[in-house]
Amino acid sequence: MPRADLVLALGRSVSVADAARELGVAPAALEEAVLGSIGDAVAAAEAEGRVTPATALAVRTLVDVVPPDRLLAAAQGGGDSCGELPWKPVDTLDEVAAQIGIKTGLRTACALGIAPLEAVTALADPAGLDGLVTRSGRSPEEVTQVVRTAIGESLVEAEDAGALTATEATVLGAAARVAPVERLLAIVRGDDDPCEPFPWPGSETRGEALAVVVMIGAVRAACDLDVATFDVFAALASQAELDALLAASGRTQAEVEDALRSGLDRGLDEAQAADAISGIEALLLRAVLSQVGILDLLRTFSA
Repeated sequence: MPRADLVLALGRSVSVADAARELGVAPAALEEAVLGSIGDAVAAAEAEGRVTPATALAVRTLVDVVPPDRLLAAAQGGGDSCGELPWKPVDTLDEVAAQIGIKTGLRTACALGIAPLEAVTALADPAGLDGLVTRSGRSPEEVTQVVRTAIGESLVEAEDAGALTATEATVLGAAARVAPVERLLAIVRGDDDPCEPFPWPGSETRGEALAVVVMIGAVRAACDLDVATFDVFAALASQAELDALLAASGRTQAEVEDALRSGLDRGLDEAQAADAISGIEALLLRAVLSQVGILDLLRTFSA
């Protein structure tokens, strides 16, 4: 089939089925061919260094999660960003994080009234918030709040689908309300530099303060262990993910526990310095942390 005929048919059709009829092929065959070519193009671009692994995973997740007709509309510059999409079960933590990122992008597009692909690709870029401000014509403060809300709603959806534990969703959701949005997006994308200092962002409630303590602790532990920050959160809530973290880092469980306790201790120091918690509270929490096991650490703070 001539490439030009395929491009023209897809460009003027409202659905994959319409394009297939125009081309005289089966809709399923056309869908498989188009999605396969997208996957091949993304893989080639990633291999050549033209896109980052995080962006490549975001595109693959978008193709996997969004129905073909909505993808076609998005590629044409339109599409419905506000339509509900069910959570798609996935196998790995990277895929969970990527789907949270895609859902965040679609919710952001809906709230800002921009094309879904614009929002999704912007949030896959470390400088994406500036792009959203330009595309939407909204203020940086408004865009930041929209993205913050979208992250929180996507975390709730992931929890409802069983992709995150209630503890993970509680802590990440509280952090999403106060932590720097750019840093949260980087953690979800998987391209966060955990050795970059995580400044105390301020908090309004005790729960938010403790969530930030956990964020600081996880980031510092990820730096010490040379692993992704999101993986550390998962390891705090699941034995299977803890085992995966031990394998990926090449560290013993004792070393991982030491890194986490050290990170949380630093987070408590920063919370005290910001007057977010009292000295007595910090003392009590440190006493608890010295006694509980690694899988109880996150639950201790979320409680």
